[in-house]
Amino acid sequence: MVGTDTATEEATMTLSLTEELVLLTLDPHSGRPALDSVRMKAAVAGAAVAQLTLDGALALDGPDPKRARLRRTGTAAPTDPLLSDALEQADGRRPKDAVSRLGGAGAWRDRAGALRTHLLDAMAAAGVVRREDDRVLGLFPRTRWSVADPTVLDALRARVTGALDARGGPPDPPTAALVALLSATDRLAAVTGLPKAEARRRAEAATAGDWAAPAVRAAVQEVHAVLVASMVATTAATTAATS
Repeated sequence: MVGTDTATEEATMTLSLTEELVLLTLDPHSGRPALDSVRMKAAVAGAAVAQLTLDGALALDGPDPKRARLRRTGTAAPTDPLLSDALEQADGRRPKDAVSRLGGAGAWRDRAGALRTHLLDAMAAAGVVRREDDRVLGLFPRTRWSVADPTVLDALRARVTGALDARGGPPDPPTAALVALLSATDRLAAVTGLPKAEARRRAEAATAGDWAAPAVRAAVQEVHAVLVASMVATTAATTAATS
């Protein structure tokens, strides 16, 4: 639903990559995020950068993702104000810095969190999810999101699961990006129903090779790097606390 000004009316009726990621990282039982805040922010940030690249709004200015920087192309621009802000933040930065700027633990402004809420509100307006506000113990406000249209979620799960079937051929770039992001956040097994090791193995096979532009792959790789770093830091903190 959130696209660029080059999208057709039909395309705007479909979910964007970032919306799909947000929908698949909802806990269907609690209506809350199924990921911790570090993984959730990194995943949304990576999906936003990947989406802007897939939409043609961003591109790398060189062949080496480690040295090249993201640049706005000028040929496509988001119509959504928060994605426009994400484009501004990513422009001129390396993919690593763009992901950190949008969703890093040290970012002073929670742009990824704001984008996630914004996209959920948009999906609620379209009848995909339903917003439920209440208070814990009658005091603390809480927002939960339930799936209002199960057919959308079922079709999305089926598409992700089908992308992991080698007999179907390589997935299209948006689906491959979604698979890679779900795998990086350790959410793929829950989405597909496959054992974790099997889901990870199939995801690696499905996203091997040149499945998308270097900027998209770099954004996904940076999400994985952020998550690995956060897990190392958490493990070190836990070890220090118990030693």
